[in-house]
This record gives sequence, C-alpha cells and structure tokens, in this order.
Amino acid sequence: MRHDEKYLLINQGFSGKQRLMPYFNRQNNDDLILAVQSAGVERGRNGFRKNKSTEKNPESEEDLLEHRTDGTDAFDTLYIGCEKFPQHDFYGGVSVGGVR
Repeated sequence: MRHDEKYLLINQGFSGKQRLMPYFNRQNNDDLILAVQSAGVERGRNGFRKNKSTEKNPESEEDLLEHRTDGTDAFDTLYIGCEKFPQHDFYGGVSVGGVR
C-alpha cells in the first residue's frame, strides 16, 4: 500500500470516518504513543513517507528503539489489516461473533 494511502486511511480512522476507530490505552502504550507522535515525514521519489533514517542508528538513552518507527509500522499493519480484511462471524468454522 502506498504511504499516502496508508496515511489517509489511518487518519480517517482516527477521525471516525472509517469502519474502525483506533484507540490507544494510554497507561499501557506510552512508547507507541510517543513513536506515533514523533514519527517524521520525508519526501521520497513516490511522494511522502515516514522518515526511517534513525532505525539503523545504535540505541541510546535519548533514542530508544521503542520510540522509533518499527512500532508505528506494526500498528499501521494491524489497523490496515483489520480495516481492509475484516473477519466476520466465522473463523475456521467457529462462530466468534455471538450466538448463531
């Protein structure tokens, strides 16, 4: 998925304009929240994208691994998968959506 498409889909989700609206549990996701808030953007050959240049740098007290874009990529993948490929009432023949 192109970066601009991901950005639009996830941004619309946070705005309540998609089927799913993501929420973060603030008590359990301090690192993810900080990583999302501090993820930079750069212009690439195909438009804008996340700046991942710091991912190759060694970890330091000022630049913790959990505050980099790896965690935000995992969140992006989870949200996009849930939004684009919803699993309805059945999973492997077992009802998961209530009583049938």
